[in-house]
Amino acid sequence: MSSLWSLKWLWVYLLIGQFAILNVRTAWPTSDFTNIQLLGIFGNGLNMNDSTPGTLWARAMFNAAMLLSQQYNITIDGQFIGSHLVASGGITMNALSSSCLLISTANIVGIVGPTFSRETQVIAPFAAQLSIPVVSYSATDPGLSDRGAYPTFYRTVPS
Repeated sequence: MSSLWSLKWLWVYLLIGQFAILNVRTAWPTSDFTNIQLLGIFGNGLNMNDSTPGTLWARAMFNAAMLLSQQYNITIDGQFIGSHLVASGGITMNALSSSCLLISTANIVGIVGPTFSRETQVIAPFAAQLSIPVVSYSATDPGLSDRGAYPTFYRTVPS
């Protein structure tokens, strides 16, 4: 009898846990008050429904870094750092077109991402032409270590 009672509580605990995980939402403050922007390029969608745990983690870390930069008064030319987020869907041309559009309309001073090495192989040389640094959190292609081909590219994971 006690095992049946324990099983019922376990079931209730699992249901509540699943509900909490699936319905957690975070409201990140907007960064529209500054001219200095970082571009974040992520592989999956920018909402909870079409994101993998890895993408959620990467976006959360990006947003947390933006909040910390504001909390610790980290500025560039006296202005706080803002952000723009785009989703490439893993398609290289989506990453490139989004980057081109935002770089032409906003003061992008750096790019975080892209998620995939195939996107990075296109975005990094484009950004190098504009002297914009690119920092990828997941691109691992060893060819990206060529400083001659990718002079403004950096990564946080080994090749």
